[in-house]
Amino acid sequence: MSASHSHPLPAAPERVGLPGLVQGLAGAAVLVGAAALAWAFSHDATLAWSTYLIGMFFALGLGVFGIAWIAILTLAGSAWSVTMRRIPEAMTAWLVPGGILAMLVTFGAHSLYHWSDTEAVAADALLTHKAPFLNMGMFGALVGGSLLLWVVFATWIVGVSRRQDTDGGMAATRTTRHASAAFMVIFALTLSIVSFYFLLSLDAHWFSTMFAVLVFTDVLQTGTAFVAVVAGLFVSAGVLRGFINEHHLHSLGKMVFATTGFWAYIYFCQFMLIWYANIPEETVYFLRRAENGWLPYLLLLPVFKFVVPFLLMLPRAGKRSPGRLVPVAMLILFAQFWELYVMVGPAVGHGGEAAHAHLPLVEFAGTLGFFGLFTLVFGWALARHGAVPLKDPSLAECLEYHS
Repeated sequence: MSASHSHPLPAAPERVGLPGLVQGLAGAAVLVGAAALAWAFSHDATLAWSTYLIGMFFALGLGVFGIAWIAILTLAGSAWSVTMRRIPEAMTAWLVPGGILAMLVTFGAHSLYHWSDTEAVAADALLTHKAPFLNMGMFGALVGGSLLLWVVFATWIVGVSRRQDTDGGMAATRTTRHASAAFMVIFALTLSIVSFYFLLSLDAHWFSTMFAVLVFTDVLQTGTAFVAVVAGLFVSAGVLRGFINEHHLHSLGKMVFATTGFWAYIYFCQFMLIWYANIPEETVYFLRRAENGWLPYLLLLPVFKFVVPFLLMLPRAGKRSPGRLVPVAMLILFAQFWELYVMVGPAVGHGGEAAHAHLPLVEFAGTLGFFGLFTLVFGWALARHGAVPLKDPSLAECLEYHS
């Protein structure tokens, strides 16, 4: 519950930046990722581009989640989250560099996407049927347009927040609410487009009406987990004392817990519908991940992404204590990498050249590189502005929040 009576504001916090240790670790991760990609490009183009795709999409999901988080909680009227709003705002800073890196995937299209080969398309009736949508021109236009829309809405909504820091008042809040409503409609369409081209079209013969919803749950769960890591470390270190406490962390933990259950529900629904219908065009996805050594990787996915986080967060303390919430959130971030590996890895073999499972050391190193670069951009954006939106009309209610 939340209270609405007045409360004296704590002392205004200074700008918050990443500790030197975190910046050093992020920089080291970038170097490790760059080395892994350089080695992969010198040995196997398909491995290199699949590694690039996994890391790129991992970081891109975190970036777009920032604006989605602001939009969702603004529309829900969640005053409890006001003091941690700078975290998702800083996450949106990745959308420009992340969007540029995403479009570089077009250079590796022939290594990733069977439909980018004109001869293969001409010899395949289904790919010929899908050619008006699955072609590089449409890829560039639709994906590029979607990424641009994300940048436009992020710039708009974060810009309104910055103006509120100066002017205060309800006008900025109303503008953010209207922009958020428009963004959620755009987001549903553009995230579907981006996920279709980057991930679903890896298996160009596969059909799934649940795929875009599944990717949405991935973005929601992973992004919430990242916010939980940052907020939990803030609480542990005493950063923003008086502005973020265990009550705010508890509601954030409940969101991580809820998105974990949501992911399991959607993933099971996709599997159940495919299993029950038993249509060859659909079952091929799981059949491919049950052979050539991929089955253990597939079975470990729900363990990493649902079973362990769900059990650890069941107790109340698991959602309130930074020492318990942060490790679970970090496990969820790792599980997102694991899911992307299970999505991408088996799909990069075409025709008779089936992809065989292997320990994803190169893929993990590449994803670490993207995550390190995302963290550096996030830290730079976080330190540029005041740590708390002190003139938000809901700030007093947020400070009084109890859960």
